[in-house]
Amino acid sequence: MKQVKLLTLTIGFTMMLSCAEEKPDIPPKKMKALLYEIHIAEALAQHLPKDSLQLTLKNTDSLKQFTADILLRYKVTDKMLQESMDYYKKHPVLLDSIYTEMLSEIAVEQARLK
Repeated sequence: MKQVKLLTLTIGFTMMLSCAEEKPDIPPKKMKALLYEIHIAEALAQHLPKDSLQLTLKNTDSLKQFTADILLRYKVTDKMLQESMDYYKKHPVLLDSIYTEMLSEIAVEQARLK
């Protein structure tokens, strides 16, 4: 009888853990700052020539280095970024709010630079 109760408790506990709401590795505020810098880096990489002939639209080598530097500064791995993006894609309202705030900050920065 004790074994049945123990088994029932174990199964119940396991089900509770599996049904618990997952959380992203990167919280929304940090994700917004991280994405802001990644998008700025991407824009910058589009203006850096890959070679002297300037045959590319984007310098992917520079973009990879910029992104690696940003992730290192935020203490985030590629895996954490990908898993967090997957989480936010499953929660589009949250992702939309992150991008809305980020775009507001970009607009303010653009206005300041003009």
